[in-house]
Amino acid sequence: MRHATKLLCTVTATALFSPLALAQSYEATLAHPHQNYGVKAAEAFKAHIEAATDGDLTINLVRHGALGGDREITDQLRLGELEFNLPGAGGIASIFPHAQVHSWPFLFTERSVFWKLPQDPEYFQLTRDELLDASGGTMRLLALMENSIRHLYTTRGPIQTPDDMQEHAIKMRTQAVPLHQELFEALGAAQIVTVSAPERYSALQSGLIDGLEGGLSSAWDAGLMEVADYVSLTGHMYEYLWLVANNDFYGSLPEEHRQAVDEAAIIATATSNAISYQDDNEALVKMEEAGKTIYVPTADELNQWQEIAVPAARAFIEEEVPAPYVEATLAALERTQERVAGIKSSASD
Repeated sequence: MRHATKLLCTVTATALFSPLALAQSYEATLAHPHQNYGVKAAEAFKAHIEAATDGDLTINLVRHGALGGDREITDQLRLGELEFNLPGAGGIASIFPHAQVHSWPFLFTERSVFWKLPQDPEYFQLTRDELLDASGGTMRLLALMENSIRHLYTTRGPIQTPDDMQEHAIKMRTQAVPLHQELFEALGAAQIVTVSAPERYSALQSGLIDGLEGGLSSAWDAGLMEVADYVSLTGHMYEYLWLVANNDFYGSLPEEHRQAVDEAAIIATATSNAISYQDDNEALVKMEEAGKTIYVPTADELNQWQEIAVPAARAFIEEEVPAPYVEATLAALERTQERVAGIKSSASD
């Protein structure tokens, strides 16, 4: 009888201390933008993590507006009240001014280079390290993915050159990103107005603003083209979404869960990039069908934008962003351009 009791204790102890019994479940929240590509990227991130961890790590998805403004959400992540966030430049720049270097107007000339720059291992690691340092060790960069290629939308126009900004006295809405504000002031906007994304429609309708800039799908989905009649395809600025994690939470996860998070970041990036491209094309078709005036600047007109925008941005960036990071960005950009050119060359052979 004593042997049976000993056997029972042994079996019970084994069960209590088996890997299955000791498995710990984790729950996290990802805050993400409302745009379709942001939603789909968040859903892909969630789906992969939960499948790869057999549900041991579950991800709750919350749209940004439900948690406050960009800065508030960033602060929540830094304080550990939020585990993951997917902000644009506006939600990063106040903590990490380096992010503004990617908004350097006309820095990118094609999507393929824009997508591949974050895949440069040396540059990505540098950016991760710099963000971690700037955030006091709280924010870990997981991925950079497409947010938008930015164009102009106005109630007056068409806007073909910077001179037209002055002629039509365009009151311009920008994001709360200092570089954006400096840029459009240099380009001749009559006034720079910062209103939140949900207020853009009413601001256009009331005449508080006459113009704004951003991605095609974002402008269409927000209903802004019900009020704005003119689109100028300047492609003046490309912008990333920054997938970031609370560093302490990430570090608390088992290795296999961290691997699932890293894999999910790659999948979310591919999802955002592909859907953003598709959504932009569909939005442009819808704008054309709605009878909007869509203007494609000539090479000479684009040069006029660049002649003002590029040096104005350079002066601002050199003041705000450490020179070594600017130099590292330009060096990585050159490597990326060469890599993309090599891929194109191989494909044509």
